[in-house]
Amino acid sequence: MRLTVVGSGTSEPQAETPASGILVETTTFAVLVDCGQGVVRELLRIRDPRELDAIVVGHMHADHYIGLISLRYLLPWTGVHERLDVYLPPGGRARIRKLAAAISERPDFFDDAFRIVEYDPAGRIDVGDMTISFIPGLHYVPAWGCSISDTDGRRIVISGDTGPNEELVAVARGADVLVAEATLPSPGHDDPRRGHLTPEEALDIAARAGVPRTILVHYPADLRARIDAACAGLPGASAGEAGLVIDVGRPDAETTPAPDGARIVGDAKVEVAPARLS
Repeated sequence: MRLTVVGSGTSEPQAETPASGILVETTTFAVLVDCGQGVVRELLRIRDPRELDAIVVGHMHADHYIGLISLRYLLPWTGVHERLDVYLPPGGRARIRKLAAAISERPDFFDDAFRIVEYDPAGRIDVGDMTISFIPGLHYVPAWGCSISDTDGRRIVISGDTGPNEELVAVARGADVLVAEATLPSPGHDDPRRGHLTPEEALDIAARAGVPRTILVHYPADLRARIDAACAGLPGASAGEAGLVIDVGRPDAETTPAPDGARIVGDAKVEVAPARLS
């Protein structure tokens, strides 16, 4: 099972990274979790986006799904026999049809190439040898994180956008990797009804869940140094950056080069680099 950070940014464009996008692969299947701005372009350096088996979107803020436009233009206009499965949260289908109208395309523009499914957050999705279940986030709009497991029992938990979340702690227990958002410089930068985490809050969730590896994402570039310093206090924690590759379950702890400058990391602390935000 392999995890690749395609994008670790927020809704604020930044030179260091695309917005939200995490690729999870087994030897036979590939799932992209979130598809924000710039993600498809970055994904082209890693693998052909047309070979994805599914895309899962945690919530309908643009920095988590607007890249579907780019991907749709990459796909054939006619003769698409195998449509790509795109799983959206409840209400997502109507949003996608409005998006097609907003970009002056026909209402079924996305349906021609995507098999759009609104997932049941209480249910599960099977994508080949991976099973995906959902974690309610605490955000400004309905939002979900996810837990992805393979048939060998390896498991990755992705927080999605969320404020402090006790359910995330519970779900992350026993996981091999936690990918957690770390958007805010302080809680005072959030709404009274919390919707994001500080780096320290994200690491506290990881520590209480006892996960061996934590990757912090969805942060502005100017938080990077602080994230690196905070991660130094929790073994196995590091900042996520575009191109970071983790082979989940590798017995060694080596960091080795991967194609196109990405890095593959083993089961130990990772030394890695890469802005209110949705």
